[in-house]
Amino acid sequence: MECIYLVVMLVDSTATWKNTYMKRWKKLGIIALVSFGVILTALACVRHRYPVLLHLFSSCACTDYSDMVTGLTVFNPFRGRSPEASANRFFEDIKLGRCPDMAPNSRPADCKPNSMPFPFEWRLKNRQDQPHKILLYYQFTRFDDKPYDRWGSEGMAEVVEINGRWKVSSFDVIW
Repeated sequence: MECIYLVVMLVDSTATWKNTYMKRWKKLGIIALVSFGVILTALACVRHRYPVLLHLFSSCACTDYSDMVTGLTVFNPFRGRSPEASANRFFEDIKLGRCPDMAPNSRPADCKPNSMPFPFEWRLKNRQDQPHKILLYYQFTRFDDKPYDRWGSEGMAEVVEINGRWKVSSFDVIW
């Protein structure tokens, strides 16, 4: 009889412990889910105000754009990306050997129509929103004739909004 009583108490205490343990994890899960929702809502609210959430460790002042290109940049995932898409089309045109479409009253890009493609890659590293224009800072990689020759560089594209469309108004790269 005493043996059965001990087994019943042991099973009962285990069930209570499991119940308490599960309640604790449910509470932590709910708190984590609500916190994640609050963070997403805050990011969505500041979508246009802060496209770059964090920029750290920019210590090199080697060229004009080194401070903006080096370091760790955390972009706002809810930022407006239409200026970046316009700059990507601009770079794609240069890469394919076409003259890119630029904003009126801007310095035309140095290009020769139907020229040979210019092999390079670009990666957005930083962004600065200013009134009526956006400065996009890129890290470029240029490929040469040999497969192992890669030249790293940095540059900037200034994008302006004209009649609701974004267009590159100036472009500078340091090879």
